[in-house]
Amino acid sequence: MANLTEYLTTKYTKMIAEISADLGSQVDRLTEVQNILRALKNPDMLVDGMPLTLDRLQVMEDGSHRILPPPPADTCQLEVSNAFDKAKNGTKEPVNAS
Repeated sequence: MANLTEYLTTKYTKMIAEISADLGSQVDRLTEVQNILRALKNPDMLVDGMPLTLDRLQVMEDGSHRILPPPPADTCQLEVSNAFDKAKNGTKEPVNAS
């Protein structure tokens, strides 16, 4: 019988390398999903500058996920609230921006 040691070693090494690559990618995906769950449970963790909520998390058909960007800030509402904060004499009347 022929010596098959080199052939078997090459095949075995190739199989181990493929299995290791598959397991490595699964570990990376698992870590990413764990971080998403932590961010959903803890509103102090910011994702793209805002706490992560379920409406920002999108699960694709193939099982992967995508985190949608936060909605744009409403600057008009912010400007009005700043105007009320700068009211004169403690009244709640807005200050003219002139």
